[in-house]
Amino acid sequence: MNKFFRKIVFSVVMSICILNSAGVYAQYVRPNTFMDKSGYRKVEEIKRFQALSNLPVTGKLDGMTNKVVHNPNMVVQDVILNQPTSGDWIVVNKTTRILTYYSGKTPIYKFPVTVGTSGTPTPSAKAKIANMHKNPAWGGMSGKYSPALPDDPKNPLGERWMGLSIPGASGYGIHGNIKPHQLGQYASNGCIRMFNYDIEQFVFPRARVGMPVWIGTADELRSWGVEQLVYEAADPSAVGKQPAQPKQEKIEVEYKAEELLVF
Repeated sequence: MNKFFRKIVFSVVMSICILNSAGVYAQYVRPNTFMDKSGYRKVEEIKRFQALSNLPVTGKLDGMTNKVVHNPNMVVQDVILNQPTSGDWIVVNKTTRILTYYSGKTPIYKFPVTVGTSGTPTPSAKAKIANMHKNPAWGGMSGKYSPALPDDPKNPLGERWMGLSIPGASGYGIHGNIKPHQLGQYASNGCIRMFNYDIEQFVFPRARVGMPVWIGTADELRSWGVEQLVYEAADPSAVGKQPAQPKQEKIEVEYKAEELLVF
């Protein structure tokens, strides 16, 4: 009888603990810009939140995204064991579809991107920015498509182009887009597409010709000394200061570069 009673007491205590834990998590909401949005605006902001959180960019409120939103113990951390410069450089993670702009070992910006399809993949490489152009013309990939002039709404480059110097490859770059719904997908001809606002307001103004750009899968980046993590910690405060990320505000996604969100 005593044994049976102890089992009941243990079950009740465990249930209370679980309910209390669930209540705490239900009340916690990590800062975000998508909960007050709807339609395509909400999808875009979910993608931005996922990029900030080192999560695969899908635009969907999947299990891991919800966990980061509601669990205060989730830690977002970039571990840089090797970097090409103490200055600014860029990493494109083809697994998560995230572009990270670093200054030394510190992540300054994180944005969702589109990368190449399986048939036209984005090459993995330790590349560099070779050239930069505002309102670029598009050559149509040597006759594969119809060329487009600058400011043409059909120009797939948008209004910013950063051409890449990749050993053994040519014609690849980081640029804007005319198909924002494809951000976070494997949908390009190998180039890296960004939301126009993100590249125009943040990446292009700060980038420079010659800047290193590392492009690879999560496994490749890890082998090069770059690991972009999101995980649960029993005591997040013991992990140390987390990477500073740009704060997102308002429906127009008005980032304020001087206001950094730490989580």
